[in-house]
Amino acid sequence: MNRVKLENIADLAGVSITTVSRYFNNPEKISHKTKERIEESIKTLNYTRDNFAKMLSTGESNLIGIILPSLHLSFYSEFLYSTINYCKEKDYNVIVYTSDTSAEEEKNLINSLMSYRIRGLILLSHMLSPAEIEELPLPVVTIERTGGNYKQINSDNFTGGRLAAELLIKNGCDAFVHINNGLHMDWPSYKRILGFELLLQNQPYEKIIEPDLTNPFSDIAFEKMTKIFNSITASYSNKKIGIFCSNDNIANLLEKVCLINHVKIPEQIEIVGYDNAPISSMSTIPITSIAQNINLMTKIAVDSIDNYDRIESLIPATLIEKNTTSKTKHK
Repeated sequence: MNRVKLENIADLAGVSITTVSRYFNNPEKISHKTKERIEESIKTLNYTRDNFAKMLSTGESNLIGIILPSLHLSFYSEFLYSTINYCKEKDYNVIVYTSDTSAEEEKNLINSLMSYRIRGLILLSHMLSPAEIEELPLPVVTIERTGGNYKQINSDNFTGGRLAAELLIKNGCDAFVHINNGLHMDWPSYKRILGFELLLQNQPYEKIIEPDLTNPFSDIAFEKMTKIFNSITASYSNKKIGIFCSNDNIANLLEKVCLINHVKIPEQIEIVGYDNAPISSMSTIPITSIAQNINLMTKIAVDSIDNYDRIESLIPATLIEKNTTSKTKHK
């Protein structure tokens, strides 16, 4: 099959090749009638634009790379969905990779993305050092990461943790637990713990870090959460327990274990998650959560590729009360 060229479209539409080129690159500079003739010719010839050829000729790409640690966490999948939708509005295409928490794999993926001459990189993985990111010869936007001289977009994690503690205290909890799948003091999400702990001085409090909760849908995660549940309920058998989970997937798993063991939520145990991901609303008992404005995050991330700065963007955290915390009016 012969490949359709711009000159074929121009001949059929009765215009110059320059006009056809202008239609693709500066359509506002040609008349509506001319546009219609060109569009009819494109349809008749079944023409598909060669974006790779355009990239070679202009040196510019409409590709944006995204690297995620995994898709286990609802936050990552929701961020990806929002980013793809916004990129469509901006006429960008997206290449997505997952690094599976491997630094070597992440380096290989970045090299692969750069071979496509991506316009910029949105990085949600945390495997590379700040120095390694700074050395990359393209705009890099990081999500939930501190340190380094590059664009960073972070949730107000400290406020999010504080909001969780305030709610559980107001609701009459007298023992408090934080459950997390990882503890890295250089990650912004560590501030969730600091914000939560700030208000819990002189209160019964326990911090549980369990890496096997990284994939909360796995059998081993269920086993670990069951052990955590048994330990917590044994330690605080005569107290109302308020539990703050580092994300909604972990909160959902905790809720499942509570229900299997016939614990009343929120009468005996109150649960607060983080992200306000869809799973928080779809749980058997909808989960109170700290919301991040993911759509705002993605908009800033994509817009920063072309209008690059190295200023941190801090996204407000908001408490969304649902059914895993008490509905009584606070005094």
